[in-house]
Amino acid sequence: MTKFSIAMLVCSDLDRSRDFYRRILGLKLVDDQTPHWVEFELSPGVVFGLHPRTELLAVRPGSLQLGFSVENVDKFVADCASLNVPILQYPYDESFGRVAIISDPDGYPIQIGTPRL
Repeated sequence: MTKFSIAMLVCSDLDRSRDFYRRILGLKLVDDQTPHWVEFELSPGVVFGLHPRTELLAVRPGSLQLGFSVENVDKFVADCASLNVPILQYPYDESFGRVAIISDPDGYPIQIGTPRL
């Protein structure tokens, strides 16, 4: 049986992306090997890694969309806007909750949501 353990995102500027995911999304930094690798813990045993682009690994926004839950998506997006984080889609209602889409520094879309209770 397989177990999910890591998601890796290729980025153009490792420092800038590390700071975005730590400061804007509040992810827990567990391994900073800049300029080679950065790792955040998503949950026990599951990590999110940032890798710099190389000749073999390209930055490809649109090829992956991450999703994170927050307490209040409207407040989170307003805070992002005040920090000049690109807002790709302002908050809107879905059957499962309220969602919005922001962009990371390389243009990868990130879904931010507040589940419906």
